[in-house]
Amino acid sequence: MSATAPFSLLTAFSTRVEGGNPAAVVFIDLSLPIETFKTIARNFNQPITAFLSSSPIPSNDPKTVAFHVRWFTPNRQEIDLCGHGTIAAAKAVFEREDLVSKETEIIEFHTLTRGIMTARKCDGGFIEIQLPAGDLIEILGDENDEIRKVLARTFGKEVSINYIGAGREGFEDYLMVEIDKKENLKDLPVDGDALRDAGFSTNIFTTASLNGEERFISRMFAPGFVPGDEDHVCGSAHCLMTPYWSRKLGIASQEEIVARQVSPRGGDLKLVWSSDEKVVRLRGQLAVLATGEVRFA
Repeated sequence: MSATAPFSLLTAFSTRVEGGNPAAVVFIDLSLPIETFKTIARNFNQPITAFLSSSPIPSNDPKTVAFHVRWFTPNRQEIDLCGHGTIAAAKAVFEREDLVSKETEIIEFHTLTRGIMTARKCDGGFIEIQLPAGDLIEILGDENDEIRKVLARTFGKEVSINYIGAGREGFEDYLMVEIDKKENLKDLPVDGDALRDAGFSTNIFTTASLNGEERFISRMFAPGFVPGDEDHVCGSAHCLMTPYWSRKLGIASQEEIVARQVSPRGGDLKLVWSSDEKVVRLRGQLAVLATGEVRFA
């Protein structure tokens, strides 16, 4: 016998329906078997499906509503952090008049391993989420040489690389590579199968911007985890890039930074790094693509 749950399909970090990063958000009983969530995520076949508790967690603050959250990829993998899935979940909640009131200002998302993440509305239709800032450690020596060889195979040629770093606590599976801005990052061909040899699940490529409209641009690839290997706009990648570029460009803590992910769909982000709080605030606009009921066994 089947059941149904309400869902929203949105695209994050863009107001264009053909832009941004799509995500499904499902309001459901989170005590159901994990296979239920894996199957629903596979059926949606979106870069991420966020599952929220079907009703808010009790809160003593009338301006705050709270939900439990879990994220699953279309290949049935559960992940512990997803920026665009979080901001999409916030938009889905704010759109539900039966879940929020006119007083609601803050949404809390209670994760399994990452603590509580918050979201709030900002001017201009933006939603801001707060994520943990990540640190990088530079990869040197033989490992640096090996990764450069992998990247030469990945891009089909040698490219000028300024920095190679690995994420530290909480971001151990993240690789970040700064490519010289003279390289055309947007149009670089990327062989996802070759990139697997780097040994990281999340591979970020970034350069300083040439046009002055944003401070830096990026692309992110997660072969085997996202459809087509390239993530359209990756929120969590900016947990590493924002502190990195802030330090490199001399941008003060708490100063807003504009960035763009130059995947084929593309997306725009406003970012604030708080060095004292060790958090990154991501601000983005979203578009609702569809709402309805999803059926599951």
